[in-house]
Amino acid sequence: MNSNFFDKARANMVNNQLLPNGVKNLDLIESFDNTKKELFVPDSEKEVVYSDSDILISPDRYLVRTFVLAKMFEHCSFSKDDSVLVIGCLTGYSVAIISNLVSYVFGVENCKKLVEGANSVLSHMGCLNTSVFYKSNLVLGNNKNAPYDKIFIEGAVKSVPKVLIKQLKDNGEIYTVLKEEDYIGEFVRGQKIGSLISFTKLFNTNLYELKDFIIQENGYEKSL
Repeated sequence: MNSNFFDKARANMVNNQLLPNGVKNLDLIESFDNTKKELFVPDSEKEVVYSDSDILISPDRYLVRTFVLAKMFEHCSFSKDDSVLVIGCLTGYSVAIISNLVSYVFGVENCKKLVEGANSVLSHMGCLNTSVFYKSNLVLGNNKNAPYDKIFIEGAVKSVPKVLIKQLKDNGEIYTVLKEEDYIGEFVRGQKIGSLISFTKLFNTNLYELKDFIIQENGYEKSL
C-alpha cells in the first residue's frame, strides 16, 4: 500500500462517512482530511484504517470509529483559544485532529508504550501544540496543566468523577458517552457551573467502556 492508496481512502472516508453523518464544520472536515490516520494504527490494521470497522489498539481498547468521532467533535465547538484534555487518547489520533482546531491539546493514556508512540508520531507530524502523558489511572486526568476549557473522554463511562470536574475552568465543558449496563449510550455535554456540572444529551451512540472508570465507586456526577 502506498501513499496514493491512503490518500484516496481518506478522501472516501470524508465523502462517504463524515459528510453523510451531518459533519459540516469545514475546519473539522479539513483536519480529518489532512491527518494521516494510517500513522496511528498497527500495521495489521492499515488495510481497514479508513473503513468504519473497529480497530483494535490494545486489549479491550479500540479507536472510536471515525464518523462517530467526527460527529462528536462537531458538537464540541472547539475554538482557537481552547486548552483541551483528551482522556484515553490511545495512539493520539484524536489529539492530532483536535490540534488543528485549538490552542493546545493534552492527552493522557494508561499504557506507556502507547504514550511513547503517540508522542513520536505527533512530533513527526509537526503537531507542536500537543503533549501526551502517562497516567496509571485515567480517572485522575491531568491536574498539572489544568484548568481546561474542554475535556473529552474517549470512551464510555457510567459517571464523571468529581476530580475531572475540578480540572475544568468555570463554564468549561466535558464531553463523554454516559452508558448504563444493557442500554445504548448517550453522548453528552457537561457544563461546569460552580462546583457542579449540568449535562445535556446530544445524541445516542455506543463506545467501549473505559475500565479505569468502571472500578471507581464514589465521587461521581451523573444527573441528566
